[in-house]
Amino acid sequence: MAVSESDLLFAVGVRFDDRVTGKLATFAPHAEVIHIDISPSNIGKIRKANISLLSDAKTALKAIADKLKLRSKSDLTASIKARESWWKEIRAWQKSVPMVCENSETEIKPQQVIEELYRVTKGDAVIVTDVGQHQMWAAQFYPFKRSRQWVTSGGLGTMGFGLPAALGAQLALPNTQVVAVVGDGGFQMTNQEITTAIQYNIPLKVIIMNNGYLGMVRQWQEMFYQRAYSEVDLSVSPDFVKLAEAHGAQGLRAKTPAELKDVLEKGLSYQGATIMDIVVSKEENVFPIIPAGGNTRDMILK
Repeated sequence: MAVSESDLLFAVGVRFDDRVTGKLATFAPHAEVIHIDISPSNIGKIRKANISLLSDAKTALKAIADKLKLRSKSDLTASIKARESWWKEIRAWQKSVPMVCENSETEIKPQQVIEELYRVTKGDAVIVTDVGQHQMWAAQFYPFKRSRQWVTSGGLGTMGFGLPAALGAQLALPNTQVVAVVGDGGFQMTNQEITTAIQYNIPLKVIIMNNGYLGMVRQWQEMFYQRAYSEVDLSVSPDFVKLAEAHGAQGLRAKTPAELKDVLEKGLSYQGATIMDIVVSKEENVFPIIPAGGNTRDMILK
C-alpha cells in the first residue's frame, strides 16, 4: 500500500519486473521515479523514470548523501514534518491488518515455526531461504535486526537455492548461526549437498517446512483454479530423518507443537550438520496475496 500510494519511488538497481509491479498501468500511479542503475538498458525499460542516474549504486548514493549533509537544519526539520501524515497513514495500515499467527494445539503452523526460530536464536541468526511459502513466512515473521541477515533468491524463483546458499553463508560467517529454511519440494532438488557439509565439517542447519505439497503452487491452484490440484502432491517423499542420517548428519522431526521447541533447540545446538523435518499444516496459505494481473490494491488479506 505504501508503494501504491507513494508520490516518489527511489529505485536503486530495480528492474520493475512483473513480480513486483503486477498490472503495470495501475502500479504506483501517482509516483514519480528516480532510477539508479549501472545498466542503461534497465532504466525506463518497464517504468518511465523522471530522473535517471546511470551509475554504480554506491557512487550515486554517496553523492546524494553528501548533498543532503549540506541542507540546513530547518530544511531537514520541515522535511520530517511534511512526512508525519504519511507515516501516520502507514501505521494505520499496519494496525488494521497486522501480521498474526493463529497457533493450533494439534498441528504446527508454519508461521509458528518462524516465530519459535526467532525466539530460539534470539533473532541473531542469518536466515537463508529456498523458494515458496516458507520464504514468505520467514520474511514476515522473523524480525531482522541488521543488514545482511537475510539471504534469498527473491523473485527469481530458484527452487533448490536454500541449502547450498546456506553452506556458502556458513563458510563466509563461521562464527555466526546460519539457518536454512526450506520447503520439502526445493529441499529435494539439492539435498545431496548434505554430503558436502559432512565432508568439510560445515555445521549446516536446515529446517524443512514439510507440508507434503509444492505449497505456493498448491495455494494458487486452490485460490484461483477451484482446487484443481495438479502435480503438487509430495506425499510420497523420502524419510528426511533417515536421509540425513544416511549422509552422516543428525536428523530430527517435530509433528506436534509440543515437540517444536525441543527439536529446534536440539538441532541448532548440535555441533555438526542437522536436518530438522518440521511437519506443518498441509493447506496453510500465505497472505496477503495479489492475484495475477492485479495490483496491491487488489490484495487478498485472508
